[in-house]
Amino acid sequence: MVPSLPDGSFSGDPYTVSEITEALRQHLETEFPEISVIGEIANFKAHSSGHYYFSLRDESNLLRVVVFRRYAQAAGIEPENGMLLIATGRISHYGGSGQTQLIAHTFLEAGRGGMEIEYNRLLRQLMEEGLTSHDRKRSIPPYPSRIVVITSPTGAVINDILQTIERRWPVAEVVHIKVDVQGPRAENSIISAFDVSNRIEEADAVILARGGGSTEDLWTFNLEGVARAVSSSIHPVITGIGHEIDTTVADFVSDLRAATPTAAAELATPSIEEVRNLVDERMDDLATLYRRSSDERLQLLQYILRSSAFPAIVHRLERSELITADLSGRLENWWDGIESEASNRILSCSVRLGKSLERSLRIGESSLAAHLEKISRYDPTAMISTSRETVTRFISTVRMGVEADLKLKGKDLRERTRALSGLHPLEVLGRGYTYCTSPGGARVIGRSSDIVTGDEVMVHFYDGGALCTVEEKREGVPWRKKRASKSR
Repeated sequence: MVPSLPDGSFSGDPYTVSEITEALRQHLETEFPEISVIGEIANFKAHSSGHYYFSLRDESNLLRVVVFRRYAQAAGIEPENGMLLIATGRISHYGGSGQTQLIAHTFLEAGRGGMEIEYNRLLRQLMEEGLTSHDRKRSIPPYPSRIVVITSPTGAVINDILQTIERRWPVAEVVHIKVDVQGPRAENSIISAFDVSNRIEEADAVILARGGGSTEDLWTFNLEGVARAVSSSIHPVITGIGHEIDTTVADFVSDLRAATPTAAAELATPSIEEVRNLVDERMDDLATLYRRSSDERLQLLQYILRSSAFPAIVHRLERSELITADLSGRLENWWDGIESEASNRILSCSVRLGKSLERSLRIGESSLAAHLEKISRYDPTAMISTSRETVTRFISTVRMGVEADLKLKGKDLRERTRALSGLHPLEVLGRGYTYCTSPGGARVIGRSSDIVTGDEVMVHFYDGGALCTVEEKREGVPWRKKRASKSR
């Protein structure tokens, strides 16, 4: 039945899916009956039927390729992922899967593809730096309490990981850091996620996971930035990227590689049932060991009590008590003798010490009296009196010298003051001199060339000033008042 539009009308004569698929096939086979394509092999699969299925890729796109068995056997080479290949054939469109593909009849190896070359170059560089060394790889804590998961926010991966952890080790806290795992933003997204992970305290392990896909889909995990973020993580990292056959650069630098994301969750956690069984076994072992030890000690005690050794031990203890009592008595007698002898010695020393002190005191008193007699002969009172008079005379002489010097300097100061006063501008003006400035006083007029007839000048006197107008000026000769000419 041909579908209609919402308003009940039909949009022309619609094509069926098969019709449009057939039209595409005919157009492509007519337009490209023979074409050669160069690209890097990816997703290669040799089918049990003898056919080859793979993709040719470049930096941006993929093209599906099919090589039938008769052409594959005649080629003489077996393709492999990463090989740079030139495939010749015809372009066709297969409607069953809705794919455009190259049906190749011949192909020629052209070297290694750029992606594989970059993969090997980066991996070799990281190996030379020691980032893939087993000595760097850290062990995963056997009983984690906090696990960081870096993966896509949606999809089966995060659900499988959460379900696996919940089933195996539900006591663990899961911190999910959401990232892009494919596309142009994926690299920076994963690097930022590891920056966040490094700031999470008390994290026991980090799981970096992504589901399966083509080599292009997983290429983000072959980038240098992602690899270095994994290797520099402060927490142990488990990678579960793609399927078991997929191995990325990030897998080489991680602490532990898992075949799948679910396997990564299993490697990060113990089985709670196994832990419970182990605890039960250890408790049983402890109980058995305790019972065995208690029984053995009880049997040993009963044997000692029943044997003849026990009375012998009691006899020896009693004998030891008698020997101890005898030794204690002897020790007390010896100590009493030592104490009496020490008391007599102390008393004798005290008597001798008293007599020696009395003798020393008498000698000291005699020496002190002799020294006092010598000191009295050198009474300093007379010397102090003589020195006082000498100091008094010296002070008087110094005072007179200072006063005379001060008078001389005062006279010189007054003379200099009078000389300076005579040079003061007001003193000069007081003797009849004047000076001229502009009317506002901002500019001093020092030459006759600075003014012209008609200018106003301010003439300054000792006690004031006068604003004057220039009626006539002369230059080069002193001013003389003109005499009126006499009539002849």
